[in-house]
Amino acid sequence: MGDHKLIMGKDIYFWNFVVLMIFTIFEVGAVYIELDLMIVWSILIGVGIVKGYGIAAYFMHLRGDPIIYLRTALFPVLFVLLMLWGIGLSNPGAVTGLPEWCTPNWDYAGKR
Repeated sequence: MGDHKLIMGKDIYFWNFVVLMIFTIFEVGAVYIELDLMIVWSILIGVGIVKGYGIAAYFMHLRGDPIIYLRTALFPVLFVLLMLWGIGLSNPGAVTGLPEWCTPNWDYAGKR
């Protein structure tokens, strides 16, 4: 195990994996449970932030790096947020009006 800190006998990679899997269940559940669209978006964005941090900080070993790396990596996030706002949240029907092949439809998936 090297010099990795152990938590309850397991290293940080194990616990990061567990957290990522739990939050993946939240993501899938948010899409398939009948909730308001803004609630689903909020859940997906919040879960994405947590999962993104876990991946970048531990799997990519960026935790503890100089702050300039963080600023450089977060710069494209501005453009992603603008895209989400411009396409997904400001246009009526942008998400609900997706083509049939782009929505979670089990009947369509079973026909292939």
